[in-house]
Amino acid sequence: MAETDKEKSSKNKKINRLTLAEIETQLEAIKKAEGNWHSKHARQLLARKAVLTRQI
Repeated sequence: MAETDKEKSSKNKKINRLTLAEIETQLEAIKKAEGNWHSKHARQLLARKAVLTRQI
């Protein structure tokens, strides 16, 4: 196996377990790749980001 357990688990991490920094990183990657946030995954990340920023 070329991948370590940590790398594998970070790729398959659920949205509700991501930190705010991880969410922002994924959103930037989506914006760069697609040019917008219309995908279902991007919308779910944005919703989770809103929840996390309300709690802070």
